[in-house]
Amino acid sequence: MKMRNLDYIWNINEQKLSPFKRWRLRMIKRSIIITECIMKNNLMSYASALTYNCMLAAVPVLAIIFAIAKGFGFDNFLEERIRESLEINPEILDTILGFVDSYLQHTKSGVFLGVGLVFLLYTLLSLTTNIETAFNTIWFVKSSRNIYKKITDYISVFILLPFIIIILSGLNMAVMTFRSLLPDYLYLSNTLGTILHMSPVVLICIAFILLYKMMPNTHVKFKNVIVPGIVAGISFSVIQYLYVHYQIKLSSYNAIYGSFAALPLFMLLLQISWSICLIGGQLCYANQCMENYAFERQSYDLSRRYRDTICLLLMSKICKRFANGDTAYSARSLARDTQLPETVVRILLDELTNMQLLVETHNEADTASQYLPAIDIHRMTLKMVVKHIDSFGSEATSHTWKMNAPEWERLRALRYHDKDTLLIDV
Repeated sequence: MKMRNLDYIWNINEQKLSPFKRWRLRMIKRSIIITECIMKNNLMSYASALTYNCMLAAVPVLAIIFAIAKGFGFDNFLEERIRESLEINPEILDTILGFVDSYLQHTKSGVFLGVGLVFLLYTLLSLTTNIETAFNTIWFVKSSRNIYKKITDYISVFILLPFIIIILSGLNMAVMTFRSLLPDYLYLSNTLGTILHMSPVVLICIAFILLYKMMPNTHVKFKNVIVPGIVAGISFSVIQYLYVHYQIKLSSYNAIYGSFAALPLFMLLLQISWSICLIGGQLCYANQCMENYAFERQSYDLSRRYRDTICLLLMSKICKRFANGDTAYSARSLARDTQLPETVVRILLDELTNMQLLVETHNEADTASQYLPAIDIHRMTLKMVVKHIDSFGSEATSHTWKMNAPEWERLRALRYHDKDTLLIDV
């Protein structure tokens, strides 16, 4: 069944349905949104790009983490924890840690220090920027964070990461010690054992929830990321379990590639993991935009007249607020006042900004972009706005078009002044 034949689903009145039918209808809507957006946004290509970025950034990221941990004397402890997590792949881990040690030694001796730091910053910013770009694509956000916020926000995460690992490992060891002191209390001991086994899954789910909430450069409601974060965390844990426990059974694969077999399998794990991550982000979008998606999925098929009318409505709202001296509109507040989907409003605001009718500004107290008129509001008439919309884009003509210059200029002149002329008389 084609997706276009499912438009009637958004016209069903949910209030007349039983709770189970209402839940089933909303699940169908989510499935349609996820399927259409994955194809529209080409998310699997982003998963492949992020896999490559992760392989490229593995050594620099680990170098930062080990350098900070070494400064506090926790480098050996951190290495033991990493080896325990990837004990099935000692060859690839030894290779990566060898690269990290070599990188730190060269940095310590001052060899290639400048080039090394530039490459380090480039790989970190490239990885985090591509992650943000993928999530912004999911949410149809065209503007990314500025370079200052990228450096301060993302590098601070990498700096705090070793401390988080050490603190969580310490809590894990404390719980294990407490469990060993209770050998006679079998039930309580088994409960603590279950908690220990489940704690990594819980932490992964929390990490996905925070990623879905904070990474997109737009406002994401916390209630819409909880379930996708849990689903993505459990799915990632299952894939990791299968990877660790069944990789050793691929004897024929290892016989062909030898010790090199760990690398393509590890890249496959990264590819699947990023696919899970991005599909979970798409589920967050489906949760938040479900009610308005019926309009959003038709926004690209809107007539020129209807689309221009929406642009005029947005310009009118922004100019009136500017004239009253109120706080400038953001895409979210403008969508709320006009009762239009935020995605559609954001797309049209970007177009109006490119037409030089609006100016995008940023408030230090708010990360969301705000929009102001780019022209004196006392000179901004409907005719002027429509003229800007009509003339948007390049009007450069090729040599072939210039050969028909008389007809071209006549049509342009008649477009507004003599609309009753027959085309055969032009």
